[in-house]
Amino acid sequence: MSATAVDHAATQASSSTSLEAAKRNLQFLYDPNSPNAPTRRRTQALLRTLRYIGKFLFWRLVRYAKYAAVGAITAAIAGTAIGSVASGAAFVIAPTGIVGGAGVGLLWGLGKFGWRTLARKVRSGEAHDSDARADEKAEEQKTETIKPPKMDEPW
Repeated sequence: MSATAVDHAATQASSSTSLEAAKRNLQFLYDPNSPNAPTRRRTQALLRTLRYIGKFLFWRLVRYAKYAAVGAITAAIAGTAIGSVASGAAFVIAPTGIVGGAGVGLLWGLGKFGWRTLARKVRSGEAHDSDARADEKAEEQKTETIKPPKMDEPW
C-alpha cells in the first residue's frame, strides 16, 4: 500500500470513531442514565452541565413565552368592545405596579390555598361528615322553648 492509501484508511478510521463518540455523547446528553456513557469523567461532567443549562434555558424561554402570550391576550381583549365594557378586568389580568401585582398575587394565592383545602376536605370526607336528617333531628332537640319574661324581673 502507498502512503496516501494508509493515510486515507487512518482518516476514515478516526472519523468513524469520532462519529461513534459523537453519537455516544449525544445519547448521553439526551439520557444521562444510558449505558453508553463517555469513558472520561470530564466529558460526562461537561455533558451533564450542558444538559442542565439547556433544560434551564428551555424552561426559561417557555416562561417568557407564557408572559408574552398573556400580554398579547390582555392587549387584544383591552382593544375590543369587551375591554371598554369591563375595563376593571384589565387590572386583574395584568395589574399595574409592584403593589398591584403583589395584591393580585396574594388574592390568587389565598384563593388557590382555599380551593385546595376545600378539595382535600371533600376527598377525605370531612366536608360531608353528617347526615341531613340527623342534623335536622339534632336541631329540633336543641331548640329551646322561649319563656316569656316574668313581670317582676326588670328588662
